[in-house]
Amino acid sequence: MPLNAITDDFFQAGPRRDQPGLNLARESVGATIRGLGAAGLAGLRSRADVLEAARLLMEELRVHRDSGPDGLTVVRDLGQVGHRAGYGGFGRAALLPHTDGTQVAEPPRLVLLACQVAARSGGETVLVDGNNVLREMASAHPDAFSALTQPRAAYFGGAAGHFAPVLRQVGDGRWQIRLRLDPGLARFSPDAEPHLPALRDVVRRHAQTILLRPGQALLIDNERTLHGRSAFTGERLLLRALGTPHPQLRLLPGFAAALDEQSSHGTEQPRA
Repeated sequence: MPLNAITDDFFQAGPRRDQPGLNLARESVGATIRGLGAAGLAGLRSRADVLEAARLLMEELRVHRDSGPDGLTVVRDLGQVGHRAGYGGFGRAALLPHTDGTQVAEPPRLVLLACQVAARSGGETVLVDGNNVLREMASAHPDAFSALTQPRAAYFGGAAGHFAPVLRQVGDGRWQIRLRLDPGLARFSPDAEPHLPALRDVVRRHAQTILLRPGQALLIDNERTLHGRSAFTGERLLLRALGTPHPQLRLLPGFAAALDEQSSHGTEQPRA
């Protein structure tokens, strides 16, 4: 995702049910996500605004451990809760770039993050285009790439977690990324573990930051784009929704990535 895309022009008005061009709005958001891995929305200043946008852009919202019955999660500092494994989003510390739902068989495809209250300082959202990570790992670190594409490259979560590759081919030229690097939330195979420093370095170098203002939101392709945040002070409140994309967004599984034949060799029949 190019840095010059993240300007005020990146944020388009959030879709409304009474909007005459609702279908065009969905198609525009879908085109942006397909091209960049995320889309910016504006005008989502209340819970009702965020919920309406989520329901218009997602075919189904995922209700989960941290959400309310409507599928929205209030992401804010909850003191000591934020120090527990798996609850880092409810603290003030930085969050490493990750995809959501790594511990389940079918992670949510879309993540909507809508700012309601900005922090006094810090709290920038961090985005990393997995397409850039994939291409650099394949070209510059082929041994790491091979290890990270194995079906049991990583185990995400606790007792009820899930084995999965970090980089997974899901079709001809299409890939998915699934990643957490937080201590206690991911363990890596003996083949993959030695390559984590290279992976961390590639993720770090492709990271970009954006400070969401109240009313601004990001709709993120969770199969392509990693997201995190910087540490912050003061009150910071975001609303989050997870869900399945509306068909008019026209999102195919994964993302398109053109790799040379040597880089992709051997990924279709990985080791058990």
